[in-house]
Amino acid sequence: MTEIGKYRRLFAVALCMAIASGAARAEPALWKVTGGKSTVYLFGSVHLLPEGGFTVGGDLADALKQADRVCMEIDPASQDESAMTAITLERAVDPEGRTLFDLLGDDADRVRAAAEDAGVPLEALAMFEPWFAGLTVSVMALQAHGYDAEHGVEQIIEAQAKQAGKSGCGLETFDGQLGMLDGLPAELQKEILLQAIDEAGDIDAMIGPMLESWRDGDEAGLEKSLDEDFDGYPELADVLIYRRNAAWANQVSEMIRGDQDVLLVVGAMHLVGNRGLPALLEQSGYHVERR
Repeated sequence: MTEIGKYRRLFAVALCMAIASGAARAEPALWKVTGGKSTVYLFGSVHLLPEGGFTVGGDLADALKQADRVCMEIDPASQDESAMTAITLERAVDPEGRTLFDLLGDDADRVRAAAEDAGVPLEALAMFEPWFAGLTVSVMALQAHGYDAEHGVEQIIEAQAKQAGKSGCGLETFDGQLGMLDGLPAELQKEILLQAIDEAGDIDAMIGPMLESWRDGDEAGLEKSLDEDFDGYPELADVLIYRRNAAWANQVSEMIRGDQDVLLVVGAMHLVGNRGLPALLEQSGYHVERR
């Protein structure tokens, strides 16, 4: 898989860096949602992890065994490498041919200086728009510290689901995910890039508390990380998290009314707080149980 091909798994984590408060538990949180013909299990993922950072066990293993389908943000079977590359280039490269520094305008020198101070090779990303350059900077920083999508939650669950002969599905398309970022206002795209540059040198320490909360099933800790990550960026939180949660809640409702049990794996930040998927489904009248 090429670096571009990995971005469908990376983009949320690289921008958010985090992922109903409750007591801490000894494993990542899993929810069981009932109230229709079928059961939907919700599990929060971290898209990049160090090697050996995640295994399927406990209640999650039981949910995987019980499920008829294992679904994710994007159906892994729907992705064609060449199509993903074409979509990425179409979204990430300015259609008018402007470079990264053209698009940064009066802020170009400031961004260049910040990148030079942080040791970020920004000139290598000159062909891309600011949002994609920021994403790439974050991904490079994570990978430099041993984090990789190949060891992330989706990859491991996907492999076990395939071995067990489970069918799959997705909530969104790759183009739809990139389109959310491509459509962000220019000023917000600049801030994403500047924040990625600023955090690149300290990324391991920054994501450590989030990973600890995720591993412990500490919902309060995850919600705190989510709030901190989007502090000052309510529009970004609305686009990347809350609008999607609302759309996904409708899709999960259809799954519950269907005739197959489903294990649904999405970024962990989508499952916390009163606007997270579990809360939205409970507000819709379904029984939501933390396992």
